[in-house]
Amino acid sequence: MKSIQDRLKTKNVKLEEFQAVNALLISRGFLSRDDSVRHRALYMVAQRCQDEIQDVLAFVYGASLFHDPSTSHFRLQPFGARDIGLPDVGEEMEIRRELKGAVHKDFTAALLTLKLLYDELIVERRIGPGGRVAVRVTEFVTAMKVNFKVDLPAADSHRKAIFMKLKKHGVAEFNIDELKDEDAVISIRPEIASLVYDSAVAAAVASIQQSSHNSEDVTEPPAGIDDMEMDATG
Repeated sequence: MKSIQDRLKTKNVKLEEFQAVNALLISRGFLSRDDSVRHRALYMVAQRCQDEIQDVLAFVYGASLFHDPSTSHFRLQPFGARDIGLPDVGEEMEIRRELKGAVHKDFTAALLTLKLLYDELIVERRIGPGGRVAVRVTEFVTAMKVNFKVDLPAADSHRKAIFMKLKKHGVAEFNIDELKDEDAVISIRPEIASLVYDSAVAAAVASIQQSSHNSEDVTEPPAGIDDMEMDATG
């Protein structure tokens, strides 16, 4: 079998470009053609050497590479199959301080809420350019309370950390400085479908409904959110 370097030469891919793609996927877990000029160039590199990227990531990290040509993005699927569509706490591919950070239910609830709203608005055909859907902050906050019994944290730094993590994972776009305004708009990206599976939302909603049925006074986020925690540090 040819070495990775030999295969890259055959495809006219420079080693430093290959390394840049891998580094971005490991640190961010996501590469979209639409994010910047630099990312567009790296996306084109990744298209040419997708098999080699997959081989390296599978060998070193046990991860798989997902590619959605319809939305022009790659996403790293960490450490094997994710039956419910959200990685376990120990499955984060990030190798920086995120691994040591606190795991917040708020981020998971926010992520699930965005997917729920995205699916609802797609059905209503409220689709904008690039397949994105727009929601106001008030709609987002209300949906999170109603569906997942979770409110955004009061601390501004905590809120910003959650939203920046959502942006980092390529699921939403917004102006971080405007999010205190209830009329500010969050643009939900179609790439959210490759991070959060429909079954994850269904499982969480079902768990909350069951918890509400068993208790008239739900004061803590239900078990469904606990089971699908993700790291929310930025």
